[in-house]
Amino acid sequence: MQQTNIAIKEFPNLEDEKKISSKVNILFQPFSNFIKLSAFSTKLIKKCCGGDRLIDLLLHFPISISKRVGNINDFSEKDKLTLVLKILEHKATRFKKSSPYKIIASMNDGTLVTIIYFNYNPGFLRKTFPIGTTLTVSGNANITLEGIEIIHPDVVTKPEFAKYYIGTEAVYPLTARLTNRTISFAIKSALKILPEISEWMPQNIITENNFLNFSDTIRRIHDPKSELDLSVNNIDRKRIAIDELLANQIRLFQLRENLKQHDAPNLKINGSLLNKLHLPFELTDDQKQCLEDIKKDLTSGKPMNRLIQGDVGSGKTVVSFLSMLIALENGMQAALLAPTEILAIQHYNNILDMSRELGINIDIMLSANRKIRNRQIDNLRVGLTQILIGTHAMLEDNIEFEKLGLIVIDEQHRFGVLQRQKLIEKCNYPNVLAMSATPIPRTLLLGCYGDLDVSTIKTKPAGRKPIKTVVMNVDKINELIKSMTEVNSQIYWVCPAIEESETLVDVNSRYNYLCQHFSENEVHILHGKMKPWEKDEIIHSFKREEFKILVSTTVIEVGIDIPTANIIIIEHAERFGLAQLHQLRGRVGRGSSDAFCVLLYHTPLSKIARQRLELLKNTNDGFVLSEEDLKLRGAGDILGYQQSGFNILRFSDFSENEQLLKIANNIVQQIDIYDEKSQMLCDIFNRLNQHVVA
Repeated sequence: MQQTNIAIKEFPNLEDEKKISSKVNILFQPFSNFIKLSAFSTKLIKKCCGGDRLIDLLLHFPISISKRVGNINDFSEKDKLTLVLKILEHKATRFKKSSPYKIIASMNDGTLVTIIYFNYNPGFLRKTFPIGTTLTVSGNANITLEGIEIIHPDVVTKPEFAKYYIGTEAVYPLTARLTNRTISFAIKSALKILPEISEWMPQNIITENNFLNFSDTIRRIHDPKSELDLSVNNIDRKRIAIDELLANQIRLFQLRENLKQHDAPNLKINGSLLNKLHLPFELTDDQKQCLEDIKKDLTSGKPMNRLIQGDVGSGKTVVSFLSMLIALENGMQAALLAPTEILAIQHYNNILDMSRELGINIDIMLSANRKIRNRQIDNLRVGLTQILIGTHAMLEDNIEFEKLGLIVIDEQHRFGVLQRQKLIEKCNYPNVLAMSATPIPRTLLLGCYGDLDVSTIKTKPAGRKPIKTVVMNVDKINELIKSMTEVNSQIYWVCPAIEESETLVDVNSRYNYLCQHFSENEVHILHGKMKPWEKDEIIHSFKREEFKILVSTTVIEVGIDIPTANIIIIEHAERFGLAQLHQLRGRVGRGSSDAFCVLLYHTPLSKIARQRLELLKNTNDGFVLSEEDLKLRGAGDILGYQQSGFNILRFSDFSENEQLLKIANNIVQQIDIYDEKSQMLCDIFNRLNQHVVA
């Protein structure tokens, strides 16, 4: 309500502030060094902007505009009204605290204006609006037959300042208790000391696209004149999107170039283990080609940095296991890092089954098995354990390998860069094989994984039948349950929530409902809050066919391979993305029997949700679905980053900015990616770079 106490601190040679050397760049210093704010406001702005640097504040862009008008004849409902008023009277209502506190004032022409507050301290309001004083008041207004009302004005200041509160102003995203006025003053203060920055973008690109330089682009973005200035197609916002994409590409190129500087042991394919292995199936052509790519990498004398992407059930784990055997043939160890204990256990059991005749030592490291941790550490250190499978527990500092030669990272996008780097640092010459069961669209591969060589497995093992997908309204649930009683198959029933919710069906509610139609012995629950041993026991019981229906959350999305379960029902299917629905659907159809997926939706159904369900119904191709999911939802959702709080890009989206990505890639070819200007660009967008694939 009162004018916020914001001012620029003294800064040496302010008239030359735009010429500040980039070598001592104030962009990366805390904005509180230059802008006088209360500790409370500083904390709120830091939270809102995602950082405390001056550049974090400057990159907090407006999302809409607001007009302040000083003439009632020009006023419309969406505008704010700025008036110079003389305070006449205070009218306090004492019936209850929430009753309005009214302040009567008049304009120069005698028109009465009522200023209204709710839940405010009367003493504070009387001090702010002394009777007889003249003030500038601006805020949301209502013009009725009874007169003019301004409710909770956001500006109360001296009358001579009225001219500053007429015109168009930017409206910013806010966090709780942060006002637009506070962050606007902070950003305006930051703009006053924004230095000119050495340009990293080639002049030909700037000329061809009619771009301003970086600093002037920032200034103009914070001074929108119309809704068009807020559009993603605005030329200034395109410039920032390219800068962000360029920072991403520079870091990817640096990672690739840095890796080339390291040598790695030139591994030999001697067949001492591979030739002993007798798989109960033949590799598909895609699996064979993928294995050849890996062999070429491992025998090149340079560290491998490869991504295997494949559809659900395409056989990525088998290929990764064969790659591990090559490391073992050369006297090295291999490690497989999985994001969940369920997935780690699944990998352990599968690899154990495949390697029984090879006589190799395999161990699994989970957070829950600390009682045997010391023995596991000793076995790793002396090389007794040849393959270690585990979760983040294997990243701890005291976990040491004798000679780690290959790292396999499953569902690698679920790990942060620092987590992956910790495992890589345990290896003198890291060969890294990443796996993704979410097929990654081409533009996303180029934008996010430009440092990785990519192998793709599209074909599925022989004998797999396509899964029949049905879209059904939850109103028909009783018909569905009746049909379930008649089928001879185990069933997954997936719910989006663990605990009771007003809007979502939870596992407990659905379990209780199903128990009215089946015996309690036929239905069990599984969710992420259970202890690891509980989850493991339930999954093994289900695998042993001890019960019929597993009511679960999306904890079964990856890592569950039970051929006797051929039906999956996904509740609230409209709430999931295509990639996740396809992952869940991939839990069935792992045997030779017919498999079914029921997408159970709740109304109302949005247009996008309806499109999503129809797409899933009509295709089993995960690559097609991933491209469509990228268009419908964006990169953050398709790779699961939104759920984990991980955003790839802030100002652009690979699903909409393919042309801008091409421009960024063109620039990378023209510039020195290691010079000071490139480093500054990466530092500006450092929240992006800390998430780039390592």
